[in-house]
Amino acid sequence: MEKGTLVLTRSDIQNALSLAEYLPVIEEAHALHAQGKVYAPDLLHADVRNGEFHLKTGGICYGDEEYYGVKINGGFPGNMENYGLPSILGIIYICDARNGSPIAIMDSVTISKWRTGAATAVAAKYLAPEGRVQLGVFGYGTQAEIQAKALSLVRPIEIIRVSGRNVRKAESFSVRLQKELGIPVICCSGEEAARCSNLIVTATPARKYYIRKEWIQPGCFIAAIGADSPGKQELDPRLVASSVVVTDIKVQACRVGESQHAISQGLMGKESIYAELGEIVTGRKMCPASPESIIIYDSTGTALQDISVGVAIVKKLKSKHCNSCLLYTSPRPRD
Repeated sequence: MEKGTLVLTRSDIQNALSLAEYLPVIEEAHALHAQGKVYAPDLLHADVRNGEFHLKTGGICYGDEEYYGVKINGGFPGNMENYGLPSILGIIYICDARNGSPIAIMDSVTISKWRTGAATAVAAKYLAPEGRVQLGVFGYGTQAEIQAKALSLVRPIEIIRVSGRNVRKAESFSVRLQKELGIPVICCSGEEAARCSNLIVTATPARKYYIRKEWIQPGCFIAAIGADSPGKQELDPRLVASSVVVTDIKVQACRVGESQHAISQGLMGKESIYAELGEIVTGRKMCPASPESIIIYDSTGTALQDISVGVAIVKKLKSKHCNSCLLYTSPRPRD
């Protein structure tokens, strides 16, 4: 890759790759993780008065090319109301892992949203029921929308049922989603959405579970997205403990994912987690054979996803000779 540091805005990133183009990038990143061709990802979480910060690190190796990076995101639910700002703000920094040379600094918001949806789609590609899907979406924010759009890329969705705490917002979201996807979308209670769906996405900031074990039909695939920090919870821990759990990063899911609650309550052990997504992608672990199995994808997010997408974006922009945002040019090595 050409030497130099790019500074990329949100519009640069939105125009570089489509959501569909994220999927193979994310799939490859998890495959490389399973193959040990990464620098181990890690995270730091901090609560502040009005929100929280996530700092996620990790590196990824593509043959002779090696990259390391960090993402710092702030999550502030009251931002729009109080400041007219998005609820999530942050940056991604990527460097050459062979020598520390800075490659890019970029806005993190679009990548964070889209890579999360893409990872769910990759998980669903391997683990969700075949055939027509009745999708239950819990939440009505941007992530809920991205999840539905990403899942529509890998499964034929017949109908979407939306449930949320604020009925007015859930109804408005349902109307918008139906218009964008061209799929019937209805707003209903949480119990109805859960009982009638064979694929469920939970994308809320809840700190107390609202989906009960008794509501879930055999063979259902659940993408648990909202729990990504200590205390967050969307699923009945009895449901988690009795299901086949696949995580993005196992050690993270045990600390901050949906699995944290079933583990802390002694309902399951860390060893009960069936696989990481990369193990499924590479075939090291197979999708459970029983069509009755309830499968939970415990998604906590990882810098490996952010870095892999960031590198793909930088390569695409540099291939188009996008040097208008070149901030720093590395000196040539001495002869």
